[in-house]
Amino acid sequence: MKIRTWLVISYLIVMLLPLVATYGFFILVQEWDQTKSLTNSLELYDRIEAMEERLQSPELYQIRPESEFEEQLSEGIKEKDIIIKLYRIDGMLVYQSNAEVQSLQKVDRSQLFKNLYQYDMSYDSFTVKKPVYQNDQIIGIYEVSIDRSEWVDGVQSRRNVMVVVSLSLFLTVYVVAILMLNRKLNRPLNKLMKGMSLFSSTHKPTYFHDKKKDEIGQLMEHFEQMQERIKAAQNKAKQEQEEKQLMMASFSHDIKTPLTSLQAYAEALKDEPNLTDTEREEYLQIIKNKSIHIKGMIEDLTLYAKLQSVQYDMELATVDAEEFFDMLFEGYDELARKQQVHLKKSNAVSGTCYMNDQQMVRYLDNLMSNALRFTPKDKTIGLAVIGPSQCIPDWVFAEARGELEQFREKHGLLLVQNDGPAIQDKESVFKPFFQGEEARTTDQTKNTGLGLNIAKRIAEKHQGEMKLWSFDNKGTVIAMKFQIEKGSE
Repeated sequence: MKIRTWLVISYLIVMLLPLVATYGFFILVQEWDQTKSLTNSLELYDRIEAMEERLQSPELYQIRPESEFEEQLSEGIKEKDIIIKLYRIDGMLVYQSNAEVQSLQKVDRSQLFKNLYQYDMSYDSFTVKKPVYQNDQIIGIYEVSIDRSEWVDGVQSRRNVMVVVSLSLFLTVYVVAILMLNRKLNRPLNKLMKGMSLFSSTHKPTYFHDKKKDEIGQLMEHFEQMQERIKAAQNKAKQEQEEKQLMMASFSHDIKTPLTSLQAYAEALKDEPNLTDTEREEYLQIIKNKSIHIKGMIEDLTLYAKLQSVQYDMELATVDAEEFFDMLFEGYDELARKQQVHLKKSNAVSGTCYMNDQQMVRYLDNLMSNALRFTPKDKTIGLAVIGPSQCIPDWVFAEARGELEQFREKHGLLLVQNDGPAIQDKESVFKPFFQGEEARTTDQTKNTGLGLNIAKRIAEKHQGEMKLWSFDNKGTVIAMKFQIEKGSE
């Protein structure tokens, strides 16, 4: 049960408890009153009927000594719970049974004749008044009252019962509320605070296995999720720090060799005057190539650092998809011809998309350079872009078609495929400074190992995604999906 629901129910019980107690007391008193009123009425009727003959005596309604009244009223009439008052016709009170000292009092005749023959019930008495006749003339009025102390005692006893029941119920609700507060609030909050303290001191996530399905349970669940996010952020920060250290170590190692070569050939040109013109030309060409190589490494490192930064926001422009990819695919035919490989190109896209032309050129250059490096002579490289509703080209490996269809999800698809050996470590190939198998690289083609990582980050900056498939005795397919707005076919 939710704590909010439980508190609402508790408050409702506490608010309704006085009303229920009052209503119960009213029902008990009403039932007792109805029962006792009927009993008193019958009792009064029987008693009056038994004493009516004596009360009808005319001598009682004259001023006489008290002793004569006492003698005439029998012991059966005079009882402690019965009060008898005798009035003359002029309103003079001539006798009152419960008076210690009899005294003549006169009451208003209009009040005296009021409610004759009517049984009147008050809080403490049950009363009836009747006239006394002589020769068809009223000579007096007697008033008989029965004490209702028994009724009052019954009301008080029922009130005490309701007070005891109400207090018992209140104490029960109070005890239950305290126990529920301890169970639903105090204990879970103590566990949560201990978990927070433990996590702040040890940085080890704390998990609560007995969470309730209430607000505290939701708070515990959110705290667990927060711990996981903090731990993931810490791991990511640690990984980025390790990558930076690896980057510096790898870059220092990779740049040392070409710098050493530059230094050696520069010193040879300076210190060896007997070099032939052919040798000098060769040394200068080597220095130029090494300088270009170092420049490329620095550019790769700079771009990698820029793409890794969350503050870097790549500017994307709206371009015509067909024209853009026609431009992007230019220039690779001659490179393929020099490498003695076949290049198949396909542009089946229309509409508009959002691209950064400079970074997309870098993206495709990185992928094509890898494809040209690892494709054997007389084998094929495939380069294609297709729209969301276009079919995948026939030359794409059959093993990759099904997963490519699921991967693109109504997006545009940029494909680079090459025949050749399969990539064995597909999980590590996108990691920075991953150089691959040494047998597949030579000193002349060895690079920083940032190419595929940079390409992957460029794809992500275009709100896209990059994925790789590689098959033994077939080759490798790399796909990038990107958002495209449909245009006229």
